[in-house]
Amino acid sequence: MTTDQTTTGTPISSIVEQATATGAWWEEDKLDKPSELVLPTRILHALDNAGINTVEQLKAAGPAKLRAIEHLGKQGFDQIVGFLRALDRQQNGGGSHGVESGKAHLR
Repeated sequence: MTTDQTTTGTPISSIVEQATATGAWWEEDKLDKPSELVLPTRILHALDNAGINTVEQLKAAGPAKLRAIEHLGKQGFDQIVGFLRALDRQQNGGGSHGVESGKAHLR
């Protein structure tokens, strides 16, 4: 018997894409201050290789598992923490910008 293991949740990549696409990114000082909801491709690849594709999986992983991910150093870990904090701020009071709570995916 095979089971369908489709992951339901919020893809991290969709949040990153929305954060990159929204706003007047070309305005003065905008390029120097990227959104906290944008994660570098190298971090997305490291998370994907570790089987972490949704925000829910990312939160459930916890700091110990994230620190153990290959090719994810202190700076990458700090960026993930900043991403999760910014996502919480956005969902808990800063507006959703089309992202439903609990429905974001990494990729």
